[in-house]
Amino acid sequence: MKRILLLLVFSFSLVLSKSYAQGYKIEVQINGIKDTTVMLGYHLGDKKYVQDTAKVDSKGFAVFKGDSTLKQGIYLIILPSKTYFEILVTENQKFGLKTDANNLLGNLSFTNSKENVVFSDYQKFMVEQQKVMNGYMAKSKALSPKSDSSKIMQEKIKDLDKKVNQYWDDIISKYPNSLNAAIVKSMKNVTIPEFKIPLGTKNVDSLKWVLSYTYNKDHFFDNVSLTDPRLIRTPILEGRLNTFFDRVLIPAPDTITKEAIKVIETSRGNKDMFEYIVMTLTNKFATSEIMGMDGVFVALAEKYYLSGQAWWADKKLLDKLQERVTALKPNLIGNQCPNLSLPDMMGAIRTLNDVKAKITVLYFWDSNCSHCKKVTPEVKKLYDKYKSKGFEVYAVYTQGNQPEVVEYISKNGLTWINVWDPAQKSNFRNLFDIYSTPVIYVLDSNKKIIAKRISEESLGKMLEQELK
Repeated sequence: MKRILLLLVFSFSLVLSKSYAQGYKIEVQINGIKDTTVMLGYHLGDKKYVQDTAKVDSKGFAVFKGDSTLKQGIYLIILPSKTYFEILVTENQKFGLKTDANNLLGNLSFTNSKENVVFSDYQKFMVEQQKVMNGYMAKSKALSPKSDSSKIMQEKIKDLDKKVNQYWDDIISKYPNSLNAAIVKSMKNVTIPEFKIPLGTKNVDSLKWVLSYTYNKDHFFDNVSLTDPRLIRTPILEGRLNTFFDRVLIPAPDTITKEAIKVIETSRGNKDMFEYIVMTLTNKFATSEIMGMDGVFVALAEKYYLSGQAWWADKKLLDKLQERVTALKPNLIGNQCPNLSLPDMMGAIRTLNDVKAKITVLYFWDSNCSHCKKVTPEVKKLYDKYKSKGFEVYAVYTQGNQPEVVEYISKNGLTWINVWDPAQKSNFRNLFDIYSTPVIYVLDSNKKIIAKRISEESLGKMLEQELK
């Protein structure tokens, strides 16, 4: 998956390098540094990249200059000390700025760039308000939550929040089509209305939660233009995407997949945004550690990459994605588990689908694996505790040293179903994506996969819930 991530980033970087022959010239004067080099960087999601470098003369003067127009967004002037300050690159890419190394933002000024003046003022305003907010929060923690002083402090916090939102609204109103407006608007949360619940309604609190959740889900991106490519080179867009998928939505694969496709389809109005969001979300779910999110990755990879819609993807990337999809698709949560018919240690064939149990754990392990030696005894404790309540373990020994594993099984009292694949004909490694051990799959009574790659601790909690 890491290889996929790197390939996707590389592919996107190649496309971003395409530009137009208009050019840029940013003159920089930084008092307090001389005879060195400064860098012009840019945001791309939560990462930062270097776009250009410039030599600083003995008077602190440097020029970033190029024949191709820069992609618009939030850029960074990076000093040798690795400190930096942010500027906007908009349609006007020929301007000057001046500041001091000991107070980069405080002494920052611009020539021939009104939008950067607005952006600089905005940054200074936010720094001051954050200081005030930090003071309020510190005082609030020291107060009794139900005291009058605490209520007064909470009102001050609300008033400060209103002040910030009013500042943002003023920028949006005065400069409606500007990058400044797009940035601050993207950071504004939607206001969830007060829902009127008819008298006599049961479970009012639950209904209010559902209505609020649904409204927030459906309107979360009202303030974020998913067709504005200027937001790509800011940290804001990826932040909003992560907030939506990690904190707003219920973490169910079907829900996440539906909403991911909805977001991607909304971005089709701009090729760069479509490409960026497809890549960002595919990467996100390809590397997610949340159980079940590999199903989202498979859905996005098939719909956008393997269907030929990802014009930026080369054959090497598509082959890697196909390989990963092929490995994951048979064992996604909710799927019928691939059946296995393997010999036990006495040579008798034991078929997974023939196991009668409310919950079956399909356990891939190796008697010599150091991690298995820690996990296997814990799984045995759970087996001893729940086997009388409808719990069974179908344990697949993944290696080929039968005498050794038979001795280990006997010594440790592993009386569950122990099988192995001496002829290596079952294809279990590919069917269940087994590249290390131990691996735990949890199956329901119909042998559908209800959990996978979970820890023994999580298994214990699950069994406690399912086998009460």
